[in-house]
Amino acid sequence: MSAKELLKRYVAVWNEPDPAARRTEIADLWTPDGLHHTQTRRFQGTDSLVARVTEAHDQFVSGQGLRFREAGDPVGHHDAVAFNWAMSPAADDTVLAVGFDVVLLDTGGRIRTDYQFNEPPTPDPDLDTQAERHLATAGSPPEHLAKRLADLYLPDARLIDENGVHEGPEAIATALTTAPARHRSGNASAQHDAFRYPWRTDTGETGVDFLLRDNQGVVHTHYRFTGAGRFAV
Repeated sequence: MSAKELLKRYVAVWNEPDPAARRTEIADLWTPDGLHHTQTRRFQGTDSLVARVTEAHDQFVSGQGLRFREAGDPVGHHDAVAFNWAMSPAADDTVLAVGFDVVLLDTGGRIRTDYQFNEPPTPDPDLDTQAERHLATAGSPPEHLAKRLADLYLPDARLIDENGVHEGPEAIATALTTAPARHRSGNASAQHDAFRYPWRTDTGETGVDFLLRDNQGVVHTHYRFTGAGRFAV
């Protein structure tokens, strides 16, 4: 399944009016123990996911006459896809709300974990400082780079981008220092074990970094999505 097809099916399930069809599609899109995270809530397993989607459908779609729709192109590589969605009235494309999701897939292309963020993020100076720290690593002097990476990443951490999987400190250092410098272009946000921030380069390229961290805030998996997050309210 392509990233575009995944996004199309993902949005459609929140609009599906028939409860039986909605359950069938949720069971097909997510793994049986699949996860869905919002900023403050966590849902796991088919029954919990059905309850979550039904709650949103009853509140916004059948309750207020709104619809969820695709917003821009998804960006996917390896086992992850990042995309925006929007909420609009049924009759037109007026944007009432925007969300940003990162979904992690199993080998069969089903969602094993879904992280859903509201846009725009609530400003948080501490999170923005953390994002700046990550982005500044690429410009660290060689004599300081290893220490800074050790502070931010676990020894077996991976950086995953469109060019491949870079595993371990040396590979991550090479990937970061050979790429163009990136600067934070908006507020960072975090939920559960996930942390994300938007960036831009001096040449105008944009994207989002999505980091999964342990309970000490140290990164074990770093996804880079070039071109993601372009849709805004």
